[in-house]
Amino acid sequence: MNAIDEFLLNHRLCADAYDWEEELARFLEEMDSVRRGRPGSLKMIPMALGTRPLPDAPVTVAAIDIGGTNVRAALVTLDRRGVLSIDRRPAFRTPGIGRRMRLDDFYRALASGIGDLLAADRVSVCFSLAAAPLEDGDAVVTAGAKQLDVPGLVGSRVGAGLRDAAGALGLACAPRVTVVNDTLAAALGGRLDAGEDRYSGFVGFIYGTGTNTAYREPSGALINVESGAYCGFPTGDIDDRYDRGHIDPGCDRFEKMVSGGYQGGLMTLVLETAEAEGLISPDFHERLSDALNGTDLASPDISAFSNDPMNGGPIAAACTSDVDRRAIAAICDAMTGRSALLCSVTVTAALLRAEIGTSAVAPAFITAEGSTFLKQAGFRQRLEACMSEYAARRRGLHYAFHIVPDAVMKGTAIAAYVRET
Repeated sequence: MNAIDEFLLNHRLCADAYDWEEELARFLEEMDSVRRGRPGSLKMIPMALGTRPLPDAPVTVAAIDIGGTNVRAALVTLDRRGVLSIDRRPAFRTPGIGRRMRLDDFYRALASGIGDLLAADRVSVCFSLAAAPLEDGDAVVTAGAKQLDVPGLVGSRVGAGLRDAAGALGLACAPRVTVVNDTLAAALGGRLDAGEDRYSGFVGFIYGTGTNTAYREPSGALINVESGAYCGFPTGDIDDRYDRGHIDPGCDRFEKMVSGGYQGGLMTLVLETAEAEGLISPDFHERLSDALNGTDLASPDISAFSNDPMNGGPIAAACTSDVDRRAIAAICDAMTGRSALLCSVTVTAALLRAEIGTSAVAPAFITAEGSTFLKQAGFRQRLEACMSEYAARRRGLHYAFHIVPDAVMKGTAIAAYVRET
């Protein structure tokens, strides 16, 4: 074993530090336990969508996607044929990230950015945090995440918060605001595009700033699994140090290990440790700080280097030798492999819980969404390889990942209509 491989294993930064079958068994056990009402790190939130068919005549819904990094909004027109048009508005940064914000200011910033879309006859909000649905279509935030520093956000009603904020700003707002989770919205958007005839079921998989999954149980219940909150995967000492530096230590451990919103910070600590252990040049961190020019290392910087270790972004600029480049490339590749392996556990668990994909005649349709899924160098290939080895070969499952354009926006709009009573 060479020094890099030993470093990766010692700090649990590679896929080889994990036993897939053991991790799947633990994850499924916690899913079952939480679903039975017992406490656990996972959040499994059921949502009843209803069975109302899409309309014959076109209707328009204001669809708002409050993500872990940005807020996107659009007017979506749909009918029984599907989505007819999407009129997008400029995106803006999600309030409360990186600085503390009062709850009313948070909702006012959202309402101000969304503006006149709130006055649409139907308003539907996709919220990336865990939120428990209410009978009137609204939802109560049940857990914080994504480093949103908004005291009082947990326990608040998203739709009511937007309506109150709109009123305070003198903006009109629809009397009813439907709230849906982003992964459920992705699954709904995928189902709309695919049709249901040749698929045994649908799963949503989000891998962006954060990560989670969604599926429909055999009972018919739609389940949003806040898998990023899971704390059962074994962590290494660098993961633990990184966790302690956040506003929510001990929470969302899986998300902090793999998702795009945390990759830059975690990789910074990994490279500092590699330098301290003599695997890369002793002044690398200082050169990296200069190359970043006052900014923090981020997920796109890691992908830029992985795609081109000679000229790819600030990490490449900080390297002065091939020894550094080879060592850092191996570390980046290994951590991508770890992310892919652990994500394959959560996706496979959703397939098994849904009891779909058991026949090649009717595979499962997995709608994959998120900037990190789409952009992280090597991730999709590594995830496909893990799923092929474990879900397909070992578990006999049949599935396909699909990238559905605007899946979240489409699903968010659909939710508003089918949940009307």
